[in-house]
Amino acid sequence: MCGNRSGSNPIMKKVLIIFGVILLCLASVSDVDAKQRSSKSVRKQQQLTEQKIKKTDRQIKENERQLKTKLNDLNRLQAESQSRTATIARLQLSIDSIEIATQATRDSIAVLDSNLTNLKIVFADVLRNSRRSRTSMTNLAFIFSSNSFTQAFRRANALKQFSKWRERKVDQINEVKAQLDERERYLDTLMVQNRTLVQRLAMQQNQLAQRKSETDKIISSLKGKNKDLKKLLRKQQKQAADLDRELERIIQEEQRRAEEERRKAEQRRRAEEERRKAEEAKKKAQSDDKAKKGSPAPEKVVPKPDKKASDTPKLSSDFAANKGRLSYPVNPHKIVKRFGRQQHPLHKNVMTDNAGIDMETMSGAQVACVFDGEVSAIICPDGYNNVVLVRHGNYLTVYANLGTLSVRRGDKVRTGQTLGTVFVDTSDNNRSILHFEIRNAANAKSITKENPESWLR
Repeated sequence: MCGNRSGSNPIMKKVLIIFGVILLCLASVSDVDAKQRSSKSVRKQQQLTEQKIKKTDRQIKENERQLKTKLNDLNRLQAESQSRTATIARLQLSIDSIEIATQATRDSIAVLDSNLTNLKIVFADVLRNSRRSRTSMTNLAFIFSSNSFTQAFRRANALKQFSKWRERKVDQINEVKAQLDERERYLDTLMVQNRTLVQRLAMQQNQLAQRKSETDKIISSLKGKNKDLKKLLRKQQKQAADLDRELERIIQEEQRRAEEERRKAEQRRRAEEERRKAEEAKKKAQSDDKAKKGSPAPEKVVPKPDKKASDTPKLSSDFAANKGRLSYPVNPHKIVKRFGRQQHPLHKNVMTDNAGIDMETMSGAQVACVFDGEVSAIICPDGYNNVVLVRHGNYLTVYANLGTLSVRRGDKVRTGQTLGTVFVDTSDNNRSILHFEIRNAANAKSITKENPESWLR
């Protein structure tokens, strides 16, 4: 039995080993499955996360697009309201002036009417008295019934004076009546003008009320989005500031290069002047030597004047003479944001500063150069697509938010020449808005931003 026990132990060991190997294999397979399941879960979770991120990003962009569209609508409504308010003020001033003129005309009519009435009364009384004094006697009978020649002469003279007086009075009455008729016609004209202006005033007030109602609706729809609006406003302000800095840099760099060119030209002119003087001195010395030896003096050569730097053609400075007569770069157009500091349509305590004017026009409209000049730069700053700078002597015009370009840097351009087309914003109902500026760079140390509306007609 001991032998049998000793023989059974190796068998049991083999069984246990085999069983252990099987368990290990099963555990290994289970671990691989677990790892595979964990890897798939992680990848799936990553995909879900990426989808959420993309969805959130789309929502943010869509939200920004909607906010931008509504802000553009607000800017347009605000600009229209400002324009209509100014029109209403002008109409009201005209109405007030007409009412003053109407009252003055009524007063003058009353005076003329009173004068006419008095003249008629006096004239009628004199005629009646004259007839009563002479009853049915004719003028000749009245004269010949005199007791003496002197009395007859006096009566004839009296009748003559009375006839002249009557003619004067008739002329005076007719003149007053004509003045009265003219004043009444003028009053009718004033009344017609007044009615027309009142109707226009009412129409403008109604349209202003409509714009205000539309503005209120947009503002109401934007309630609760102050954080997003301020973020978009900061972004737009940053883009405007970046554009402003880039324009300042370009203009100053142009000024620096122009100054350097002028300095070099002046140096060349001085060097040429010194060379010419040296040549003249040398020729004079040679001429003096020949004169001393008895040789005839050579014919005096008059040097041709050198072309000075001041004679070189300069860029036209006539731009300034056309203030108020330049055509708008796009037509038709509607100003949606005016020049200078403006109160934000939503945040009353926030002021925005516009270096030019923004004009909404037809989708993809052509942009025309407002005056002869040279394309000095083309840049692509964030938020403004393509920007073209055209120099007109000491002035520059800036055309921002162009989608396509028809010119290159250095091109000479003429008034009305196409520079490109306005960018079409497909995310904003194909809206096209041109940003336009005018800058005075006569003083290199202080470049002035001009109000384009003062230059355009």
